[in-house]
Amino acid sequence: MLKDISPDWSRPLPGAITRGRPRQAAPTPPQPEVELDRDTLIRNGIWAFESFDVRSRSFVLLRSQVLNRFHASGGRVLAVTSTRPGEGKTYVTANLAAALSRIHPTALIDLDLRRPSIATRFGLTVDCGVEDFLAGKADWASTGQKIASAQLTIHGARQPGLDTAELLASDALRGVFASFKAQPDAPICIVDTPPILMLDDANLIARHVDGVLMVIEEGRTRGSDVEEALRLLGTTPIVGSVLNKSLSLKKSHVDYAYYDDLKARRPH
Repeated sequence: MLKDISPDWSRPLPGAITRGRPRQAAPTPPQPEVELDRDTLIRNGIWAFESFDVRSRSFVLLRSQVLNRFHASGGRVLAVTSTRPGEGKTYVTANLAAALSRIHPTALIDLDLRRPSIATRFGLTVDCGVEDFLAGKADWASTGQKIASAQLTIHGARQPGLDTAELLASDALRGVFASFKAQPDAPICIVDTPPILMLDDANLIARHVDGVLMVIEEGRTRGSDVEEALRLLGTTPIVGSVLNKSLSLKKSHVDYAYYDDLKARRPH
């Protein structure tokens, strides 16, 4: 079991965002920690909590790259995306957050509001979702579920939505990310976003993050789609890429290529 040394994410962050507006909020009572069901996690492909599971090794390596290159240089909010649905971005997002939380305070936010699945993958029930906060119906603290025996707080979405662009364009989202960046203990925030080529939701999120990690499925993701995704992201820093379902690797489901591959392909 991990020793929980994480900050109490159930309390408002400095400059807390409440009901869509920055204001000084009174402290809220600590929320009970949530115990995750191991069988549910394994069934849903989340094994990065498992220290001795060979399937977690790729995410441990990816974790080191994120901490040593992204976080150590000042990065706090990392969005994970793909070009199109079905390329494994949520699988990578969930496992990366799990691996990080074993050694570092981590928040995982589901902003794929049209098709949210983070809470389901972790076996969580969401009574108050991220979309409720963005709509001004709840404060930020009420959307978080602190995970027992890990330095992880999950902010899930309650139900799929259609009119999500208006929510993602609100000042409330910018304020949340700004609060994470201001934390003195330097937590890292991992954000599951919609695929970059599906409407403009991911671009609305990308405006406020410190970097983007692109998930690419070997044999499926087209090079032209990657080029278009990079163009749409504009000046948002591309941290690197994750090669999912590699056809050339027999013992690993995930490979990672940090910095050089996407930087080399990015149009100037």
